Amino acid sequence: MPTQTFLNLNEDKQNQVFNALIKEFSDHRLMDAQVARIIKDCSIARGSFYKYFDDINDSYQYVLKRVLRKVHFDVFAQLKSEPTDSLHAFYVATEFFINKLKDSDYEQFYRQYVLFNQYELKHVEYDYNNLPDDKLILVVDGQKISDRKTIVLTYKWASRAAHQTIRTVLNGGDEKQALSDFANLLKLINRGLVN
Repeated sequence: MPTQTFLNLNEDKQNQVFNALIKEFSDHRLMDAQVARIIKDCSIARGSFYKYFDDINDSYQYVLKRVLRKVHFDVFAQLKSEPTDSLHAFYVATEFFINKLKDSDYEQFYRQYVLFNQYELKHVEYDYNNLPDDKLILVVDGQKISDRKTIVLTYKWASRAAHQTIRTVLNGGDEKQALSDFANLLKLINRGLVN
């Protein structure tokens, strides 16, 4: 993550560096990214780059977190607002994310992340076991599911399917079909939970 030196920069300078990082990581996989292009694009010295970030991976993590804050959707807030079908929240969040990402300044960056960089970073899957009970909400056909293991497993597989849907769309797949397949999968999971 960025150092205090970077955080002490004025907002314009921080954005100048951020924009150069976005450009580099949108145009190149992380393994092919170069500090030389970044510093040239934002007109800083190489030494300054290393005063701001530990290395190129550190700068990438900063950009990824910042992008996700701008385009991600709070699925947990949506879960609370779904009185009869919690899994619909995963669909709403996925559709929202795809639409917000589309034609944004971050679409190509996120495409590179989903298709390549998450594997180079050894992305760790979110562990729903660490969620507090008030976030573990699962309602199917108006019935509240209370078994924690069932909820955690359902969240895990719904999230994996959501991410695969996003990956399919970013890889040029048919968005309408991908979202339809995802919706049908969520319906199948729902049916399995009530039987």
